[in-house]
Amino acid sequence: ADGGLYPCSEFIGLPRFRGGSLFESEVEAMLHSEGFRLVTGRDVDAFPPCRDCAIRHFCGSPCPAEAHEMNGGMDRTGAFCGFYEEQVRYAFRLIADGTADDYLWDGWDEGTETSFNHALR
Repeated sequence: ADGGLYPCSEFIGLPRFRGGSLFESEVEAMLHSEGFRLVTGRDVDAFPPCRDCAIRHFCGSPCPAEAHEMNGGMDRTGAFCGFYEEQVRYAFRLIADGTADDYLWDGWDEGTETSFNHALR
């Protein structure tokens, strides 16, 4: 291992996204590198077709590496866009039908009230 730091494991081996080496650079500097800025600056409201999609803020155009490697750029959708869209729409149907709890395990929401209350502060 060369100490390379990447935005996620999917970018390992792609030199453009290497933030630097843990052996040679400070983590803070690597987090502000061009490779990291490309990923963290990705905005689903800025590129089509995501900006026009009703579920974009639930999906977030999930994997930047997938979009970059499989569809040719960070300003593209992921290769599995249709699959993710159907998952979100299916979840909404379960919630609307009142059947979502049939698919969730007991205790799945433990601690969520605390998290939501904290977020509202």
